[in-house]
Amino acid sequence: MFSHPESRSARYNHWRSAAFSSSWLLYAGYYLCRENLRTVRTLPGAPPAPDNLAGLLFNFALAYVLGHFVSGTLSDLPGSRFGARKIALTGGLASAASTGAMLFVHAPHALLALQLLNGFAQGLGFPALCRMLAVWFNRAERPNVLAWWSASYSLGGVLAASLTLWCATTQLIMPSWGWQRCFIFPPILLALISTYFFFTTQDNPEDVGLSPISPADDSAVTNEFRQSSGAISSGLWSGWWAVLTNSHVRTIAAMYFFLKMTRYALLFWLPLYLVQTTHLSNNRAASTAALFEFFGFAGALLAVRLSTRYFNSRRYPVAAVMLFALGFLALIQPLITTLGWWVSAISVAAMGLLVYAVDALMVSVAVLESVPLACSARAIAAVNGSGSLGQMLSPLLVTWFARHYGWDNLFNLFLITSLAAAAIVAPRWNDEAGEVTAAVAEA
Repeated sequence: MFSHPESRSARYNHWRSAAFSSSWLLYAGYYLCRENLRTVRTLPGAPPAPDNLAGLLFNFALAYVLGHFVSGTLSDLPGSRFGARKIALTGGLASAASTGAMLFVHAPHALLALQLLNGFAQGLGFPALCRMLAVWFNRAERPNVLAWWSASYSLGGVLAASLTLWCATTQLIMPSWGWQRCFIFPPILLALISTYFFFTTQDNPEDVGLSPISPADDSAVTNEFRQSSGAISSGLWSGWWAVLTNSHVRTIAAMYFFLKMTRYALLFWLPLYLVQTTHLSNNRAASTAALFEFFGFAGALLAVRLSTRYFNSRRYPVAAVMLFALGFLALIQPLITTLGWWVSAISVAAMGLLVYAVDALMVSVAVLESVPLACSARAIAAVNGSGSLGQMLSPLLVTWFARHYGWDNLFNLFLITSLAAAAIVAPRWNDEAGEVTAAVAEA
């Protein structure tokens, strides 16, 4: 017995909407347990934490990288034993558990061990959820879908961090618990969101009796990848080899090493820079720095729009232009800090727009356009893992640079990293113009 076409269409819409909304909510929820230890480490009565913030961030990022490669490998494996839903659920629950356990642990080394477990669990989320979006949306739909979805880690990250800080400082609920609330409510909320995600989504349309969204999509991958895609399903490591030998994946990964280094350096050190150079109060510096993430969401939409409308769906030219613009902003930043708070705030917002624009356009959209579905999670893991290596080094590099050259010259470092990223993608300005257009037309 066949389902009525309208009934099947409604079922597709239901599961596709669930894949988008639930994965968006889950990845935004991951941020509820990402910065808890760093948030409370300076609050009165908080437990002793590792004094070296740069070292703490380094170790978290290292574990995060390892989590990415595990997630990419397991999410791509066929069959019901693993899959994106189970991997993302495991990451959310493990992150919530390790964060909640910090409430009962006071020794610095034990706290560091829990934060390493937290970093590994956090790393399970992104490749798995990108894989789910690649399954439920075809190639023509993904650019806009991924641009809107990127708000989960820009705007959603701001909201989650604000909620975590509120839990740590509010006097409205359990006032006598103080900083301990930061290790109670966010983990509980993340666990609930993770469970909700698992029960409202499916890994594949076939799991609910539907046909694949776009079974012809893999025929639209680049010629380079098409030559090596035959061995993808034959073994665990052959897929990794196919990903790592793809020149587009390598180019984007190398670019993202410098971009993510810049992004996280700005995220963590921009408030301190504003206090040191513009003499803002701590609260005003923090609110100004929050504009960096808040405007990132608009950047992702802008990048996709520019690429589609003016560059024939080519991604490299938009990324190159925006990275050079980011470098220019870094170059004139010392002048900007002398022009008043409003100009500094606009500059911070513009930097966030540019950084997150390139991030969403290249790391999600361009990567998934360069590989077949069978390797989508591993490709995302390779690129984001490479970027996370830059994230891992950024606190050490910023600390060293500020110590030797001063906070006033910190944006010279961001000038270098931005131009390095731009120089990596600029030579591929004309790459894939015809094939990407054909892929979109066929999808």
